Amino acid sequence: MFRQLFSSHTFRFMSGYVAGLSVAVFVVLVAIYAATSYSYFSAVHDSIQSQLEALARAHEEGGVAAAEEYVRQRTEPGLANRFFFLVVDERQRRLAGNLEHWPRTSEHLAGWLSFELDSLRRGEEEALAAEFIARSLVLDSGDQVLVARHADDLILSGKLVAGALVRSMVATIVLGTLGGLIIAGLSGRRIHAINRSLRRIMSGDLSERIDAGPAGGDFRDLVGNLNRMLDRIEALMAGLTQVSDNIAHDLRTPLTRLRNHLAELQGQVEAPQAETVRQLLEEADGLLATFNALLRIAQVESGNRRAGFDSVVLSVLLADVVELYEPLAADRGIALSAALPPGEVVVLGDRDLLFQAYANLLDNAIKFTPAGGRVNLALEVCDGAVRVFIRDSGCGIPEQERDRVFDRFYRVEGSRRRGAGNGLGLSLVQAVIHLHGGALKLGDNRPGLQVETVLPQGG
Repeated sequence: MFRQLFSSHTFRFMSGYVAGLSVAVFVVLVAIYAATSYSYFSAVHDSIQSQLEALARAHEEGGVAAAEEYVRQRTEPGLANRFFFLVVDERQRRLAGNLEHWPRTSEHLAGWLSFELDSLRRGEEEALAAEFIARSLVLDSGDQVLVARHADDLILSGKLVAGALVRSMVATIVLGTLGGLIIAGLSGRRIHAINRSLRRIMSGDLSERIDAGPAGGDFRDLVGNLNRMLDRIEALMAGLTQVSDNIAHDLRTPLTRLRNHLAELQGQVEAPQAETVRQLLEEADGLLATFNALLRIAQVESGNRRAGFDSVVLSVLLADVVELYEPLAADRGIALSAALPPGEVVVLGDRDLLFQAYANLLDNAIKFTPAGGRVNLALEVCDGAVRVFIRDSGCGIPEQERDRVFDRFYRVEGSRRRGAGNGLGLSLVQAVIHLHGGALKLGDNRPGLQVETVLPQGG
């Protein structure tokens, strides 16, 4: 079930859609992250720069006392101590500020500094190293001022935005995949229902219709159009059946009557006319055989015989076919053999149709095999499939004509010269094998022809 779900076109389409959506979400979130980070860092830069300029101005205007007062006002108890200040002289001796000494800094682009200090303590023993970012300014007097700010909030902000980015990506992928599975499951269920109905229709039940269920929109329109098409096909097939019945009633009966009159006339005329009557009688028999074969093919292709399917012991059926044709093969000097496995090989089907199909194939093999040749029938069971091989040492069928011999009334040029058959035998065999859900293949036996039928095992 899951294999079908994951291999379905709907799931593959939804997977591609989720992948594309994930890429789009990633690009949008990265853009948001970049914009947010830029805005936040710009605000931090402006705040540090403004504090630095204010401290420098206070020191220049009021000296060390003014700088100390400025720092005190911004570091009073109860205020969020976000900034740290330091004023040093040319020898970097502390003049004012809430930092004890000039830290060991690392310089970055655009004059930014970073450093670490053990500035926060828990009790008396544990010291926490805090990261700072800072800017400094050298005054005209030679003194130097520094304003620093904790980098923890910057790091935390970056982690929050990055975490939101990752969680959003994961949520998009997970929810998109779940949505794809749900949609693929619903679509697969609808498609499976349609295929189930279509299989019943192809098996001959033209009254079957596709149930749209609760679906709406385009899917309901599609199902409606398919059902209207099936209504039209059923009407056409009913008309064709009616025409066939009319032909059977209006033509087959007169042909049979004509054939019987010719048979009566054959014994009443003189010798010269008797040969003509005999030829006419053969033509009438050929017409009736062709007519019956056409009706038989139409009946098989309609699928109506599937309702009467039952378990058929194919190995026994093939043994009966071989036994039926052994006298004919012996009369023509052909070695007929059969390789049938021990035990019963069972298929689900119509015994009469299968018997006729394999009888036609064996009859063709004997008919086109010269005296002294050989014909072999073999039955094999492999992977739930029943394979029947009929091999002869006759003239075979050219490879370019093997697909065409299944067309009605088509005959290979050599067989036309022999005047054998009406070109409907293989058409009937193909219709019977397809009715049973099987396949029919032609191959080269070197020399001769190999005919292989494949039927599903069961019963």
